[in-house]
Amino acid sequence: MKIKICGITTEKEIKMLNEAKVDYAGFVFYEKSKRYILPEKACEIAKGLDPGIRKVAVTVSADAKTAKKIEELGFDIIQIHGELKEEVLRSVNIPVWRALNVKDMDESQEKTELLDHLPLDLGQKIEAFVVDAPSFGSGHPFNWAKSKRLKKAGTTSPPQKRMFVLAGGLNSENVSEGIKLFKPDIVDVSSSVEGQKGKDEKKVKEFVNEVRRCTGR
Repeated sequence: MKIKICGITTEKEIKMLNEAKVDYAGFVFYEKSKRYILPEKACEIAKGLDPGIRKVAVTVSADAKTAKKIEELGFDIIQIHGELKEEVLRSVNIPVWRALNVKDMDESQEKTELLDHLPLDLGQKIEAFVVDAPSFGSGHPFNWAKSKRLKKAGTTSPPQKRMFVLAGGLNSENVSEGIKLFKPDIVDVSSSVEGQKGKDEKKVKEFVNEVRRCTGR
């Protein structure tokens, strides 16, 4: 199981991620988010990341031009909330993480089934599903009680098995339950590891240590 810390905006946070030895760093390119960062600035501070940490560009309804720019700036993955257009999938050669903002199991099934109808070459570009809360960046989980079979339903769709990223309201106190329920490939945290000014080093360490305790990593 791997760990993604999202909403990175400073060089200080980059150092935290390097010290914690996480797997993914998320940069939010959505202007309405309080963790918004310009792509060019994100690209600059990301130069300090350890080579093993993959850079994820988090977007909402990105168009083809934006997606291509993200690829050209050197990001490893583009994560797309909102609308996912076929033209975006056609334009990029980096993996796509399809983010699903859901309330429960039924809604997640409806959204994943729509992707089954994509042409084979486009569907193969979707590396993972990010299952998130209904409100992007809210810090609250989706309805876990009604979604216990979500991983099984959401990650085995043709043409390939996709990774399952559990997001939305995770923290050091509930992540063990999320891991037990869903057995995700990746856990994704942002709001709960925030301090007064950006990410809090102690909270980041607590979350990472709890994930590793649960998984024996």
